[in-house]
Amino acid sequence: MTHQPRLISDLCKLASISGALALSLSLAATPIMAQSYSEAPMLADQVAAGDLPPLDERLPATPLVVEPLESVGSYGGTWRQAMRGGSDNLLERTIGYTRLARWNSAWTEVVPDVAESVSVNEDATAFTFMLREGHHWSDGEPFTSADIMFWYEDVLMNTDITPSVPSWLRSGDDPVVVSAPDETTVVFTFPEPNALFLFNMATVRGSDVLAGSPRHWLEQFHADYNAEADAMAREAGAADWVQHFASKIQGPHARWRDEGRPVLDPWMLTEPYDGSGQVVAVRNPYYHKVDTDGQQLPYIDEVTYGVFEDRQAVILAAINGEIDFQNRHIETTDARPLIVQNRDQGNYDLWIAQPAWSNAMMIMLNQTHKDPVLREIFNNRDFRVGLSHAINRQELNQIIHAGTSRPWQAAPRPDTALFNEELATQYTEFDLDLANQYLDRVLPERDSDGFRLRPDGERLSFNINALTSRQFQIDSLELIKNYWAQVGVEMNVAPVERSLSETLRQNNDHDANVWIGGGGYDMLGLLDPKWYFPFEWQSSYASAWGIWVQNPNDPNAEEPDAAALRQLELYRQLQATPDLDGQLDLMREILAITQEEFRVIGTVMEPDRVGIVNRDLRNVPRSMPNTFFYMTPGPAVAEQFYYAN
Repeated sequence: MTHQPRLISDLCKLASISGALALSLSLAATPIMAQSYSEAPMLADQVAAGDLPPLDERLPATPLVVEPLESVGSYGGTWRQAMRGGSDNLLERTIGYTRLARWNSAWTEVVPDVAESVSVNEDATAFTFMLREGHHWSDGEPFTSADIMFWYEDVLMNTDITPSVPSWLRSGDDPVVVSAPDETTVVFTFPEPNALFLFNMATVRGSDVLAGSPRHWLEQFHADYNAEADAMAREAGAADWVQHFASKIQGPHARWRDEGRPVLDPWMLTEPYDGSGQVVAVRNPYYHKVDTDGQQLPYIDEVTYGVFEDRQAVILAAINGEIDFQNRHIETTDARPLIVQNRDQGNYDLWIAQPAWSNAMMIMLNQTHKDPVLREIFNNRDFRVGLSHAINRQELNQIIHAGTSRPWQAAPRPDTALFNEELATQYTEFDLDLANQYLDRVLPERDSDGFRLRPDGERLSFNINALTSRQFQIDSLELIKNYWAQVGVEMNVAPVERSLSETLRQNNDHDANVWIGGGGYDMLGLLDPKWYFPFEWQSSYASAWGIWVQNPNDPNAEEPDAAALRQLELYRQLQATPDLDGQLDLMREILAITQEEFRVIGTVMEPDRVGIVNRDLRNVPRSMPNTFFYMTPGPAVAEQFYYAN
């Protein structure tokens, strides 16, 4: 992992004296000066041929030194992976985890990455990033504060491109102000404390800054810099320059569709993503990291991704030895027996992907449904409690999870600061009589088949969407469908592809859906509270409310009810609270409302998952957190992976 003298606990706790911060905090990499630097043979050949400048001219003045996990590596090889088309974010998680500051591999601290150092003032309103002198994009152009200012002035603050500034870049209703005193200094200033800012920068959210920052490349698509931008857009099939520009920076594959796009990542594209075939990336000759012997990283020459239509094809590639390191798409419960049994055939070992969330499957009835009758039913707490008591979680655990789990709601895990046993276990008892008592209060009338009738006399029937890639959730819902039929509720299981699921939720067009989540660990709950109250469109138990939090002017947005607004108010207080103890106290107030409202029906706790690693691959952790907010496996520092043979 990268050398770093200060721990994130320093930042989390932000130790206060008499309610005020005693000292500003600085995060800076500890330099380890090598006698000289060396490079991969493929790059040395390009230097000799006159196609590349010498290494000393390509590295920044102070490269970031990575201490290898096991040993200094050797150059060569191809890291093979497999992804699915559509909205798969594997590229961003693996070769795209580059930030101004990032998580360390243990998820215990934020460390500098692209930035040489980060300092925070006493009240967490100003964050100063010092960039590396002499840093270059992968095409050799200088990377300076001007790139960050382009993102700020021409992307973030352009309302055509960014209609609403993301919440992590605001203090209340006021957006961040970014300034650049010189070429290597960038200051993010908030009108009020934003104590979660660095944590957010280390997550998926921090990608937006650098994705919108290669100024010299993106200017060609921006009308303020190119009078032909609209014509270029129409030629590319876009309606106008704004749509064309947004396609370069927004969405799961936006920055992976253009060969030659400059990056700061360890590898750069030579075969971009087009939805099929494969994606290929080769080492970035200007990458800013070296190992403790002065060897420029990455060690691995090339990264390839086979693009498959379904998850089963990915699993088949894994057991056939065609994947070298991965957990995405192969870590599901139903895939685990195949993955475990075929280790020798596939020439791989296993590593543990520890879930950062708490629930293997949460059921979210859309309480902002466009059908007013379904909305009224789903909004009735007794209805949700009745359905919860009608789930046989012990049987679900045995059949689906081989007894490795236990009944659980969408609540923090044990051994966390926010753990609340009552919240975690409420309404998890399987009791059909009790379930009927609750449901009879809401829908007492039944038809001749024993199914409950809506207030308008129609049979109550609704769909629950589940991803086609998560067969274990589809199987779980089939069991629950039978449980609920015993109490007169007709539910239909609706397998959907991920992109369709996202479209339905963003448009508030779904009856209900299931997802993995529920907060889990304290850090995840603080950063991603969407399972505890409607915080964004993915809070699909009340999508219209979550959409309103993100953008009140969205046509699908609706102002939340009083309880959700109170939670939002508390969370905004949390975002402005510099010390961790104060943040946790506010989070407990939020969770007390979560417990009372009971908007999400949990099933069982999420058990550990597994990933695979080629037996010849070195410097690979044997366990790591598993969540998009950690960007698994990004913080494992893949640029230090190497093949022993």
